[in-house]
Amino acid sequence: AALREGYERFDPRAYLQNNYLPPRADFSSEEFVVPWKLRCLAETFASGEIRGHTLIDVGSGPTIYQLLSACDHFEEIVATDYLAVNREELGRWARGEPGTFDWSPFIQHVCKIEGRGEPWQEKERRLRGRLRRILPIDVHRPHPLGAPLRP
Repeated sequence: AALREGYERFDPRAYLQNNYLPPRADFSSEEFVVPWKLRCLAETFASGEIRGHTLIDVGSGPTIYQLLSACDHFEEIVATDYLAVNREELGRWARGEPGTFDWSPFIQHVCKIEGRGEPWQEKERRLRGRLRRILPIDVHRPHPLGAPLRP
């Protein structure tokens, strides 16, 4: 109950601004944490070892950067988070609503890392198309998603 109460005050907009804008989201060097994370994800998915029909991202938060390279290797992506405010933030981005967090620098960087010459808008469109469900999850429960995923 105390944990749940603490999370109820979480502000996804403040979290995104604090952690995913400069100076923390600095793309000027591959040695900084954000480019490093994006490179690790790109290399992991490029290996071809992780692929399939459905990817379930457990604890997505209000972010999509972790899905950018994955969207080329899965037909469907399911984002999950405990907090409704995070799921709402993801939903607004997925629908392309105005005023959502601008992930374009991240998408552009991933396109550069992957080196296929793909326009970043195409990758963004593909991820939005493959991010088909955004579901509540509670990893403290025996069935975190409440029920098994069904088509």
